[in-house]
This record gives sequence, structure tokens and C-alpha cells, in this order.
Amino acid sequence: MTADTLSHEEKLIILFDELQLILESDEYDDSLRKSLQESNPGYLEKIEKRKKDLFKEDHGILVAGETSSGKSTLINKILQKRIFKAKLKESTSTICKIRNSDEVRIITKDINGELRTVAFQEKCDLETDDGLKSLRDTLENLTDVTSARDSNNFQSVDVGFPIPFLKGNTIIVDTPGIGGSGDYSEKLMEYLPNAVSFIFVVDVASAGGMQNDRLPHILRSIVQLQIEDEIPCFDPRDVIFVTNKWDAICKEEDSSDNDEQNIWEELKKDIKKNWPSVKEENIFRMSLRDVSPNKTNASTKEFEKFNLSIKTIIKKSENIRLLQHLRNLHELLKNVLKGIDSGLVLRKKSEEEQMALTEKHMEKIKELKSKCKEEERELRDNFQKMIQDSATEVFDYMSTPLGKDRILNPPGQKRLIELPYFPNDVFGEQLNHRLRMYVRGVLQSEKNQKKFIEFKERVLAFYTEMLSEISEMESDWTEYSEGTHVVNVEEGSMVPILAGVIATSPLWIPLLVALTGVAIVISPICIPVILYHLREENRQEEIDLRFERCRSSIKSRICNHLKETYGQLFETLIQKTVNEILPRKINALEKMIHELSENRQRILANQKTLERLSEKLKSIEQRKFELQTNVESVM
Repeated sequence: MTADTLSHEEKLIILFDELQLILESDEYDDSLRKSLQESNPGYLEKIEKRKKDLFKEDHGILVAGETSSGKSTLINKILQKRIFKAKLKESTSTICKIRNSDEVRIITKDINGELRTVAFQEKCDLETDDGLKSLRDTLENLTDVTSARDSNNFQSVDVGFPIPFLKGNTIIVDTPGIGGSGDYSEKLMEYLPNAVSFIFVVDVASAGGMQNDRLPHILRSIVQLQIEDEIPCFDPRDVIFVTNKWDAICKEEDSSDNDEQNIWEELKKDIKKNWPSVKEENIFRMSLRDVSPNKTNASTKEFEKFNLSIKTIIKKSENIRLLQHLRNLHELLKNVLKGIDSGLVLRKKSEEEQMALTEKHMEKIKELKSKCKEEERELRDNFQKMIQDSATEVFDYMSTPLGKDRILNPPGQKRLIELPYFPNDVFGEQLNHRLRMYVRGVLQSEKNQKKFIEFKERVLAFYTEMLSEISEMESDWTEYSEGTHVVNVEEGSMVPILAGVIATSPLWIPLLVALTGVAIVISPICIPVILYHLREENRQEEIDLRFERCRSSIKSRICNHLKETYGQLFETLIQKTVNEILPRKINALEKMIHELSENRQRILANQKTLERLSEKLKSIEQRKFELQTNVESVM
């Protein structure tokens, strides 16, 4: 087999193999290994993992949505085969993976990780109605919450049959409905790290629930995973929204074309607010049951456009995992080359020059370590202050007569005291609703969002400043330069995680804005319902009592809410920056300087070996760059 006939994955595995051989060879000595271990802990084990992942990882396009939104119908339309039964009630109870396979087969994976191949009672020919029914009935028995006794015990159900447009390891993943009676949305969240994209199916009759509650929760989880480098292949700009069941809107007696258009514009606005990275061309409007290759209606035409978007994402997903592994190779190779080059540069320094530089840099390293610890304390204090300031702003405004009146009696709404007070406590619900709307408005305000943006920018500024100081010191010991082998940082595909997520990625800011205010829900804050009709003269007293009880606890409620909602996100950001990535780079530099000092004579006597290693590594680097260029050119 020649190099020209090898796949991209095979070429990359060869590069990993060559690098691994160098790192395990006698020529790559212990002093170099000690420095590399600081910058890339467990590097040999990770190389093995990367090689295995290249062929084993699935590229999942998740289909998600509220219960009965039309997910199963959409998948049937995409596959052009009715393999799922569409139901009005909650149905799918487990993750269902759909992949291209030469033969029809189903494999289940239980909660203990045990795999089992499901046997069909008769030959399953999907070109016949009987074959399709056999597959459909089998899947229903395995995945339907109302039919499958064991469905809750499955981690996943993996179904394969010939699907030509699903290439490589790209799969479609049907997920349990969000908001159903079971705890199935957790299964979707657990599968997030395997996703390269999403298709969200939205029932236009109940879009508010998913848009204003679940989407921000999913978005926050994605940001968290991005910071932790657990979902590096996911691009929020590729998410597709299918708004379904427009036929139900059209059938309403008092509905007009103008009403339908207004709903459409509001729905798009709502989606963009909650998923800021979405492209407008990836928001589709259709009634899935009207989609048919035999019809030329608006829904069928819209579905054809949707299909083109899906195929674009599938094409992109073929190489997205490959680019991630190229990034991993790039980072490791860069640090290996720096270590080798520092030994070659040593011959240009006298022993006195080396000692003076070592003393200077060790003092500087001590200073940088102290800076990280101090910055960690200040960042945590700053985050706590942001939370307190947000809560205090609400409390102070509620404490003024004007603030109280505007919160309880917003413009354009009937005054609270004029509302009827019945045993079902409509009055109390309205009071609670108006208080929540005010709190939400404050937390969504530009002023409040600016605090979180500034916090992110402070982390970025510190990160960038420290990297600059570390790089400046490294340049005194090594002449290695990445030269033209620099990846497009706008895409963030090959840069270190903090640079990719908070430094150069165009996605972080809109994601952060979405997190700082959307779907802020303060839990019920009224006193228990009083089940009797209040006389007119007692209403103001009741309003004042309820309002005061809310005001007295509002600061702690907001603080607890913000800590629960965003605390982990920013804690991870701080932890990654000042406790993990920067210290690792500082320690790697310190170890390199120490090894150069301790082993000067041996390193100088070993120059020929270092030159050979450098030539081999630069050959790997060049071929890595060529492979990366080829992969990116077809995306």
C-alpha cells in the first residue's frame, strides 16, 4: 500500500507511531522525558488513546427536542424509511444510534456496558413493508417507554442498515424527549461529549418551554465541556432548528397569515436569543407530516433545504475528529521540539552565560507562580463580588417606594391591587410573576452582562500576559519556531484549549452573553396560598406583607441561584487557567532549565544525536502540516 492510497486516519496514525518510537528510543534521554512529562503528563498513554480513538469514535449528530415534538418523524423523513412509530405521548426512553451498515442489525448496550446483538425472527429486508415493520416493531420493543419493560436498563440501542449518505463514523442519534416524566434528559446530557452537532425539533405550539428553559441549560453544559476540553469537535454554529407542526397554527379558526408570520418572527428571535451562534439559514419552518417526495408544498421544499444542510454537516463531521487529533499531535510535537532545540542552542552559551540566565529565570519563575496564586484569589473574590453586586442592585431598588411600585405595577398591566383574588390565588401568581420578571430583567441587563464579560476578559488578559512572559523566557533557551505551521486560530481547531475557548474563539462571547440572564428563574417566593377571598381594604396590606417577605430574602436567593447556575462554569475557567494550564507551562520551563543546568556537559557531548532527533521531528511536523492542509481543504 502506497502513501497515496492511505486514508487521512492511517497517515495520522503513522505520524503518531513515528513520534512514539522517538519518545521511547534510547536517543531521547531521561532529561528530555522529565521536561516533556511536565508539559504533557502521561504523553505515551495519550498517544495510544489518540490512535485508538481515530477509528473508534462516533461522530454523533443528536436529534433533540421536547416530548412529542416530532423527532421520530423527522428521523424517518431523513432516512426515507419509517423505522420509528410517531406517537403523541412520550415514547423514546434511551439513546438510539443510527449508522450506516452493510447489513441490518441491532446491538444493545446495558447499564453495565454489556453488548448484545438482537436477533430478528425473520429476514429483515428493508425494501419490503414486512422487513420495515419487523425493524420498526423490534425498535419499539427496545426503546419505547410504554412498550419496553427493559428500555430503562439500556445505555443505548445501536441500529445499523444501509444508509449511503452516512459516511465513516458519522451517526444520527435519537435522544429521549426533553421534559418528559422520566429522567431521560440526563441521557442526552451524558452523550454531549460525543456530539459534533445538534438538530433541535421545536413544536411551535409549545416552543416557549424548551427555548426558555432547556436550551440555556444545554448551552451552559456545552460551554462547561468546551472549557474542560471534553467536547472539542462541537461547533454551536452548526446547530439546526426544525420548527414543526405549523399546520396546527394554520388550522386555528382565528389565525391569519399575518399572525403566523408574527409567530415565526418571534420564534426566530427567541431561538437566536437563547442560541446566539445559530445561523438564520439553519432555522427551518415546516409541518413534517406534510413532507413527501410526491408533494410540492412549502413543507416539502423547506425539508429539501434542510436535507442539504444536514449533508453539509455530515461532510464536515467526517474530518472534524481528525482535526482534533491533529491538534493534539501539534501540541505534543511543539513541546518535544522545544526540548530538543534547547539542547542544540546550549552550545551557543558559555557556562557563565547559562548560570546567569538560569538564576534570572528561576527568580522570574518564582514570581510567576506567586502571580498565579494571587490571581486565583482575586478572581474568586471578584466573582463573589459580581454576584453580590447583582443581588444588592435588586434589593436596593426594591427598597425604594418607586421601585416597589414599578415592580408590582409595570406599565401596560392592570394594577396588582385591582386583580381578582380567588382560592386558586391568581392574585398571588401574578405577584410572583411580576417579581420574577423584574429580577430576570436586571440579570439580563446590558450592565449585568458587562460584568461577566469583563470577568472573562480579565481571565483572558491574565492568561495572555502570562503566556507572553513564559514565551519570552523560552526564547532565551530555544530557537524553535512554528513558522508557517500555524493553524487558523479563528476556527480555534489547533490552539490550546484556553486560547480556543476564551481567547480566539468567536463563540465564547455570544455563549457567555446567553448564559448571563436568559432563563433566569427564581423559585416561588410568595408566602403560602391563603384560600379565602380578601376584602378590598385588606389587599394592600397583603401585597405589602408578601412583597416585604420577598425583599428580605431576595439577596440570598439571587446569590444562591447565580452560584448554582454559573459558579461551576467560572470555577472551571479559573481552575483551568491559573491552577492547570499556566502552572504546567511554568513547571515545564523550570524543569527544562534545571535539566540543562544539571546535564550541560552530557548535552554538549550529545549534539549529533540531538540533530538527528530534530531532523526526524521536523519531518513529522512537515507531514502533519501537509495532512492538516489537505483535511481543511475539503471541509
